[in-house]
Amino acid sequence: MTIIFIPMETAAVRALQAGGRDSYGHTPERCLSNGHGIPCRHCLDFVPEGESYLVLAHRPFEGVHPYTETGPVFLCARPCEAGGGKRLPAFLDSPSYILRGYDAGERILYGTGAVTPTDEIVKRSEDLLAREDVAFVHIRSASNNCFHCRVERGPDATL
Repeated sequence: MTIIFIPMETAAVRALQAGGRDSYGHTPERCLSNGHGIPCRHCLDFVPEGESYLVLAHRPFEGVHPYTETGPVFLCARPCEAGGGKRLPAFLDSPSYILRGYDAGERILYGTGAVTPTDEIVKRSEDLLAREDVAFVHIRSASNNCFHCRVERGPDATL
């Protein structure tokens, strides 16, 4: 099965970079990167040292219900190109992450969540997305539970 890593939507990111409001209605905070551990959820790479970045509340769901978590994420302050695709994003360099499957109604599928070593993310994502009840997977920080990116079936995937 082909899987693809999906960044935050470009239109939403551009609005935030232009001073738009986050999921809590606040203007994103602007900070300066020290070059260590500031993963942009749009380009799916680290914000380089000396570059500005935004800190904001993000809800990576369409609907609003008890399972639609909102949490902090980082974005490059200047426009960046969308990352993602078939390869594991470079910014996933911690030892492990939480992977969790969701159904088409954006509800957590209990039993799918697991702390997963980084070198097993692709295989675990493929296994979860091989299930008919799993519509997408989130990759989240194993230490802070922050959203990193979404994983979906590739365009050539069949169930």
